[in-house]
Amino acid sequence: MDDSSFSEGPFDSDEASDAIAELEGKDDVAVTMAESLDTFVRENEEYAEEGAVDEALAFACLIAARISGIAPDEAAHHWLDRTPFTVSDDLRRLAVAAFALATRSRDNWLGEVRAGDRQVFLEYLEPYRKALHGEPQDPPVPFVPDFSHQKKQWLWAYWSTDDRGLPDDTAYAEVAEHLVLAVNEAPAWLAWWRPAELQELTVFGQLTSGAYTERISRGRTTAEVWIDFGHSYEGLGESVTQQIFDDVHKALAAAGRHLGLDPVPSLPSLPS
Repeated sequence: MDDSSFSEGPFDSDEASDAIAELEGKDDVAVTMAESLDTFVRENEEYAEEGAVDEALAFACLIAARISGIAPDEAAHHWLDRTPFTVSDDLRRLAVAAFALATRSRDNWLGEVRAGDRQVFLEYLEPYRKALHGEPQDPPVPFVPDFSHQKKQWLWAYWSTDDRGLPDDTAYAEVAEHLVLAVNEAPAWLAWWRPAELQELTVFGQLTSGAYTERISRGRTTAEVWIDFGHSYEGLGESVTQQIFDDVHKALAAAGRHLGLDPVPSLPSLPS
């Protein structure tokens, strides 16, 4: 299908993304999903409310993607890689009911605001609906990464503090940008990355004092590394370059372990 006019999937609204983020901290994800979907089905029979629709549809689509492994959204593949849970018959039944309620055309907030592209939206969601109902569907065409274009990046990195992006004029940001570009251009690093059979690796690095944390996931076409390095970018002085090398090496090594890649090669030197 041609989805060029499609602008937002089931996980893209603020309500959906917030609800999914909260799920990752729960002791029993399946139980939390079931409770939420049961409440949605019981309380939204007459009119499906804003916010509740977004959350329920996102949960139902994640359950569908867990059942089938087929999802149009890269975000679903990442979330499922990070979050194990089992779909019981009861959870599937609730997801079927919630999906039908969340996508109905009448008495539905989402149906009203998406009236103009509702059919496109439903076609986009069709793999999820089929998975919930156990209907056969063709698997997606196997993904083949393309590195044929010269200077095409496979590694991306974004740095932030606890409340905003890292200013571009900081020494950390400037050196980190050069190092990431150097890794992208190093043949040894592309050779290391190719066996992942993914197009891109994105590092989201947070520079705040505290404990080191990492969260890594593999999607269908990309991999992501979310790291709080446990130190600030301020006060590094002359050691800033060494710290950046340590941070980038740590992030790439973590990604390699998760993806089953070889040990990382040495980082390239930067021009003095």
